[in-house]
Amino acid sequence: MKKPEKVVLLHTNDIHSSFQVMPQVAGAIARLRASHPAVPVIVADCGDHMDRMSTITEAGAGSAHLEVLEATGYDVVTLGNNEGLTFTKERLQELFGGGTTFCVVAANLRDRETGRAPEWMKPRLMWERNGLRIGITGATAQYPIFYHLLGWHVDEPIEALRREVDHLRQEGAHAVVVLSHLGLRNDKRLAEEVEGIDVIIGGHTHHVLEEPLLHERTILCAAGSKGRYVGELELSFDPDTGSLLQVEGRLHETRQEEEDPAVKALIELWAQEAGAVMQESIATLAEGLAVDWERDSPLGNLLAAGIRKQTGAELALINSGQLLTSLLPGPVTREILLELCPSPVNSCITTLTGEELRQALEESLMAEFVNLPLYGNGFRGKMLGGLCVDGLEIYWDPGREPYSRITSVFHKGEPLLPDGEYRVATGDMFTFGTGYLSLKGRDPQYFLPDFLRHVLEMELNDPEALRRCRMARFHLSP
Repeated sequence: MKKPEKVVLLHTNDIHSSFQVMPQVAGAIARLRASHPAVPVIVADCGDHMDRMSTITEAGAGSAHLEVLEATGYDVVTLGNNEGLTFTKERLQELFGGGTTFCVVAANLRDRETGRAPEWMKPRLMWERNGLRIGITGATAQYPIFYHLLGWHVDEPIEALRREVDHLRQEGAHAVVVLSHLGLRNDKRLAEEVEGIDVIIGGHTHHVLEEPLLHERTILCAAGSKGRYVGELELSFDPDTGSLLQVEGRLHETRQEEEDPAVKALIELWAQEAGAVMQESIATLAEGLAVDWERDSPLGNLLAAGIRKQTGAELALINSGQLLTSLLPGPVTREILLELCPSPVNSCITTLTGEELRQALEESLMAEFVNLPLYGNGFRGKMLGGLCVDGLEIYWDPGREPYSRITSVFHKGEPLLPDGEYRVATGDMFTFGTGYLSLKGRDPQYFLPDFLRHVLEMELNDPEALRRCRMARFHLSP
């Protein structure tokens, strides 16, 4: 009896610029590849390899990742929202358009002007070894408004993948693999609704599947986040018919793996270059700017005023948790600014009623909101924090019960109208229904590609803004 043919898939996802573990990830991949000397190996990543909270990522605008992916030996990757939404279309063209040793696959992302995928991105590929044909496609999470503003059109992923899976089956794939940056719930939906997928390697929601999960007739896999694991899948095929017989898999913790010396040296070099870039001064302060996560503070007020100015809104609210440190007098470098405000959060305008504004302001005076641990939707802070405002004067009584502490709110010298509607500048994360839920609002307008830290950089160089930010917005009731 003939021995079944095999293909091995090694996979990672959501590494999020964890450069400190990338040498061990590369070491694990090298070790696992060597453990299958007679078996073809495919190495894949499911997106969010990049994260602009890292100084190396920020300084090199993603260039270090390209070199690490190539040095590690990846064959195919898909884009996560951190690649697709925190870098411009032009920068992605610069990164991937010059040719890479790996292939980028994404079935649901197209250039808005041409209606086609750029030449560096394929909707699908057919990987062939020893007569076996492995069809691979991928998809990224759907954020249509954001992608539109950046010059992309993002298709509904289920239908886009259905189309590409059908093509791969018609082209004679012995197995079809989807690299998904859609999250576990959507991976399960994909398994339920699209025929012909054998394996879904997932990401986006940072879920850990220590062993492959059979859902319907599809195998689901995922390796958590931040390089803690490398996944290994063995696909066995009938040597005569090529039909898929079995899928076995496991995760390998990278903590004890030997570091790949080439990848380690590469990262050390990029860290040195990043250090030089990030030491560039972007402003010099005569006086320090403090941030207080619970109350009014100059730095929080400066950010609120900045997004109001940027967007042209009537007023602005932003959570103080966006700001991780105060600023001391003297030079402010790019590294300090990144450490201060690492979140890839954009400004936006949304429509809110006076009552919705008042609810959020009341909640910002409550410890359970201020101290709320939060992660996701771009937020890279430690806790939600209170609300910093611009364009409002708020009077409150700390002795009152929650939700009744605010005695009055004034906008342009007039009382805030409960039923009145206001165009309010805030952070885009609130429109996704997180943190202060009453700030979700209606008819959002997003401002890309600048992040909050880029707005703050402008304000740090505006003497009038620096003067005004020291004026309190919250006052104790007389």
